[in-house]
Amino acid sequence: MDLPKLKIGHMVPSVPIMQGGMGVGISLSGLASAVANAGGIGIISGTGITVDEMRRHIRKARKLTQGKGYIGVNVLFAMNDFAEKMKAALDEKVDFIISGAGISRDMYSWGKQAGIPVISIVSSAKLAKISERLGAAAVVVEGFEAGGHLGTDKPLFDILPEIVESVSIPVIAAGGIMTGADIAKALSLGASGVQMAPGLLPAMNAMLRKASRRNTCPPLKKTHYW
Repeated sequence: MDLPKLKIGHMVPSVPIMQGGMGVGISLSGLASAVANAGGIGIISGTGITVDEMRRHIRKARKLTQGKGYIGVNVLFAMNDFAEKMKAALDEKVDFIISGAGISRDMYSWGKQAGIPVISIVSSAKLAKISERLGAAAVVVEGFEAGGHLGTDKPLFDILPEIVESVSIPVIAAGGIMTGADIAKALSLGASGVQMAPGLLPAMNAMLRKASRRNTCPPLKKTHYW
């Protein structure tokens, strides 16, 4: 099947795949830059790291991608340092901000002032419509299969069609997307793209092991890649 062209603000990735923001030291500059270099959209998770660490990973990802590809930051609204981290990410001129565990009017206005798209994580048509009205550039729809802060006990493919019909902005399907068949099903239900998290890690690990055998990077056991 032909893949649709995903467009969110200024971002038009080669493939309509967004990397999930896995917190506590997993989705950092190494993984985000690898996804961006492969033609997808990379995400650095702001959860479990300091503001200064987040800034360093944004800059490192930019260096690893040589300014190409798209790198954003996931900042959860429920975190105590949400505002500080979002403003720091905007100051670093990331390509986008993605946020879940609640929404606020402020985050959309801050993004608009900076000229940076803000993406909301939602689990219902109601919240998707509110997000669009407040200024979201796109929504990521998570079913109960997803990790993190969820607002539904329904499967992704049960809630996806209704949310696609409820908004005019791009809808990204997330939660349990592991295979090409999952991607094809999400796209057939009207999604503009998909978000993958653990599904990307085996590919990343295989790539690094192959590079290690060629002596183009240090042994895996001694190196932190994300």
